[in-house]
Amino acid sequence: MLLDGLNRNMFFLIAIILFVFVILIYRILKHKGGHYRNKLFDSLVKNSETIYLLCDHNKRDIIYITKNVYDVLGLHEIEKEKTELEIIEEIFHTPIVQNELRSWDGIKEYVTQMFSYHNPLYQHTRWIKIKIYPFLEGDSQYDVILVSDVTTEHDQQHLLVSQTKDIKAREQQLNQITSISYDMEMSVDVLTGEMNFHKLKEDATYLGNDTTGEFEHTFQEMVDRYILEEDQASILDIFSMDHFKELVEKETLDPISVRYRLKENPDTYLESTAFFTVSKGETKVTILTKNVTENAEYMRRQNALLQDALKQAEKANDAKSEFLSIMSHEIRTPLNAIIGLSESALEEELSTPVREDLDNINSASNNLLEIIDGILDISKVEKGILVLDEKEYNVAKILKDLIALTKERIGKKEIHLQTEIEESIPTSLLGDGGKFRQIMTNILDNAVRYTDAGQITLKAKGEVLKSNYKLTLEVTDTGMGMSQEKMSEILSDNITSNTGLSIVKKLIDLLKGELTVESVVGKGTTISVTVTQKIIDETPIGDLGIHKVRKRKATPFDASGKRILVVDDNKLNLKVATRLLEPYQVTIDKVESGQECIDLIQEGNPYDLILLDQMMPEMDGTETLKQLKADKKFNIPVIALTADAIVGKKEAYLASGFDDYLSKPIDSNELHNILKKYLQK
Repeated sequence: MLLDGLNRNMFFLIAIILFVFVILIYRILKHKGGHYRNKLFDSLVKNSETIYLLCDHNKRDIIYITKNVYDVLGLHEIEKEKTELEIIEEIFHTPIVQNELRSWDGIKEYVTQMFSYHNPLYQHTRWIKIKIYPFLEGDSQYDVILVSDVTTEHDQQHLLVSQTKDIKAREQQLNQITSISYDMEMSVDVLTGEMNFHKLKEDATYLGNDTTGEFEHTFQEMVDRYILEEDQASILDIFSMDHFKELVEKETLDPISVRYRLKENPDTYLESTAFFTVSKGETKVTILTKNVTENAEYMRRQNALLQDALKQAEKANDAKSEFLSIMSHEIRTPLNAIIGLSESALEEELSTPVREDLDNINSASNNLLEIIDGILDISKVEKGILVLDEKEYNVAKILKDLIALTKERIGKKEIHLQTEIEESIPTSLLGDGGKFRQIMTNILDNAVRYTDAGQITLKAKGEVLKSNYKLTLEVTDTGMGMSQEKMSEILSDNITSNTGLSIVKKLIDLLKGELTVESVVGKGTTISVTVTQKIIDETPIGDLGIHKVRKRKATPFDASGKRILVVDDNKLNLKVATRLLEPYQVTIDKVESGQECIDLIQEGNPYDLILLDQMMPEMDGTETLKQLKADKKFNIPVIALTADAIVGKKEAYLASGFDDYLSKPIDSNELHNILKKYLQK
């Protein structure tokens, strides 16, 4: 269920960014230099798995449709018996879509659920999702329509649902096994020495009736009375209070077992197992006992069931990991093109409106990348582990992004966004800018959500503390406010409400920051966040309205004479890599498969570095590297170039033999460090 919620949130966020992206591209095409922008747009959508349409809402005319309909829907050349427009009209005339469109008001955003679609041209039924985003351009109303083939997503979700049902069934099975496997239970408090013994089965009278008392004395009496003399020393030694305390002190809390016989019937074997539990500083021992005389075969079956349950759980976890890995690759791959090509375009001479639009595209794409990184981090999803990622970040960029995103979310609400930003704030600080952005995004989102009309004010101020800066951001709204009880809950460590502030509190604690909340029911709320971080660039940001955010890029060095081989099955990614490598004056060779890479090396082509994509058809990067290293003379550094960027993957690639790791979207500074390490010697 957690993954289902995450998936829905993830695709909702992606839809918003894609909508903004398409609108910006459409506006760019209206400026001068349209030929260059047309080429850029075509290259960006060429390998996209989404069909984009622009429609005149009133005339119901399609103004523009991307040329990737057949590729997205998997139609081959021989199957192109209908035009792209006829295929799209077939999809929209599907009964389920028609029913939903009849109830759509044409003003709000429209998103279908997944629906099956079968065309005689298809070998299999495909799953489709449609999204419509209405917008106004002057006096005209248009619809941006996205048609996506989500068959893979549907299959993955179906697999996860099946695995989840299997896990629940296995859990019930495990509980049944436990309930029928033991006859007696003894609970011992290691601190007080008190014990409580009772039978789990009425006919289990091997060690007497239910009783309570002081453990060492009572247990000694039970052993003397019921246990065979030659087995008494063993059980008393293993299940002694001194032994329990020794194990607790050493933190060796694995279960311990002992098998013994009964005094009145030496042919009857019992087995007792002690389990340790630690809670709130208290340690308790639970001793479970069962008759193991004639159940060797029974135990063998139960062990087999337990092993099977474990394997099924591992398979479900592997399926979940594989799903996240696929999603990471599928989302980060197009982002690599969007970020890489937009950054490359920004290096050229452009008119001011075009530069601003491209800068917005680049900024929105990087924001989406940060969101995706948070969602796809499997260790955070499963264990709630939060880790700091401290590096230099531009304060002005974060503030400008927060303001832009908040205006977008306000939309048509009658809310005025007021900003009061001190011009003396340093340009760059050292810290986890991504988590700080996440904190403020959640707070501003709540302000918009719980304010129907009025004003939201964002203030930013601070003070210099030697080489550090104490930065305070304050958000005030005129919304519904909250009660004293709700404010106390937010400031506690036990937030349970779904306000987005639960993660805010955890993140602020991680950043060692401060959170204050003031609110009056019916009048509004003020939330203040303060963090202290090291100053990197003390230059004041000045007027945020005219501040130009400049990304610090490493200066390329001259690597003339060096040869680099780039291996990637995606032509657009090869184009991005080439753009980033060209400033270093290196010779670049490009191939689209692992086999082509192997052929070039076996032909004796000399390279100083290989950038090798991992997820390729037929032969992936790991298998390609394995075959390359089968030649003992092979000694070229190989860098894993991959969009599979979830936690733990870097270590896995290094362990499999790669010399280094470079994630997509490719960061120009990280690429610079790789090139400097392996080429500048």
